[in-house]
Amino acid sequence: MRASILLTLLSAAAGLASPVDDDAAVPMEARSDIGNPAALHKRACVANGCKCVTGLRQGQYCGACVWKGSYVITAKRVRNHIYECTPTGGCCSYGRASDCNTGQGRCGPY
Repeated sequence: MRASILLTLLSAAAGLASPVDDDAAVPMEARSDIGNPAALHKRACVANGCKCVTGLRQGQYCGACVWKGSYVITAKRVRNHIYECTPTGGCCSYGRASDCNTGQGRCGPY
């Protein structure tokens, strides 16, 4: 009896010591998170020298966005990239975004 309990505990401990990456065991075509926007991974916002118009609300803006007759991104602008702007004109880039420069892009909360 004690041997079977000990064996069970050792088996459980061995399983904890070598965790398995569940996603690696599932073929890509069978994964449910592929193409699911809710499952997207975060991207770093890179300070690349871009600048935003001052006075905007904090938010994400596509490079193609226009506010009061001028582009929201005033330096290092790429039309199909998404940027994070601060009210003081600070900026960083997340890189390419599929909705930017399509007429459906995120043009922020102004």
